[in-house]
Amino acid sequence: MKKLAIALAAVLALLVVADFGGAAYAESKLSQQLRDQLHLQQEPPVTIHGFPFLYQVAAGDYRDVEVRAEHVPAGQLQDVGVGAHLLHARIPASDVVGGKTDNLTVDRVNSTVQFRAADVGRIIGIKDLRISPAPQQASTGSRGAPVTLDGTTNIAGNEVHVSVTAELGLQNGGKLHLHPRDLKLADSRFGNIPLGSFFEKSILRQFSTTVDPGPLPFGIKPTGVRAEPGALVVDATAEHVSAAQMKG
Repeated sequence: MKKLAIALAAVLALLVVADFGGAAYAESKLSQQLRDQLHLQQEPPVTIHGFPFLYQVAAGDYRDVEVRAEHVPAGQLQDVGVGAHLLHARIPASDVVGGKTDNLTVDRVNSTVQFRAADVGRIIGIKDLRISPAPQQASTGSRGAPVTLDGTTNIAGNEVHVSVTAELGLQNGGKLHLHPRDLKLADSRFGNIPLGSFFEKSILRQFSTTVDPGPLPFGIKPTGVRAEPGALVVDATAEHVSAAQMKG
């Protein structure tokens, strides 16, 4: 009886090793395909959640495939971060073995897309732009998400650090719009010296911008937008996505 238990444990251990080995192989193949589809320099990390993996292979239904891609080019942007969960990714086992994704379909994609401060700053001409969430009370009544934008701009020949409270919203086509509402000098050299209407309007115009990321990866569509330290974040989703749609 003892020998039987040892043998059974050994078989189970081999099955677990085979299961994780199969998952690693599939993750590597999918990562290679995503690198090519998203035009990335490196293969993005891919994790196939759920155990046993071999059961998912046999069923051709992967319950949760997590993908994290960095430095994705998107429209005006060059350094977009994309995190996605592909829920019930369906693909025949033969395609997994062959490294093919043409027949891949996904029931639902839940994703977050990060537009980094340096990338946004390049668009609006603020090299040291910093992004952070603003207190909700900072909003002046618009439906946009309040965000604080800090950076250095030129005022009458002087490089001055300013802090702008803006409202972040989504426009048609998934474009992000920053609408500045309030400006403060964040430079101790100038104390509370008033800027004057001309300079204030000029600076606010610089921070007012629309960012167009173009078509997003995985066929996702924006559902909401917010700020987090260092980035503007779009929450996005898609349903019944094909391999062709996932190319963005």
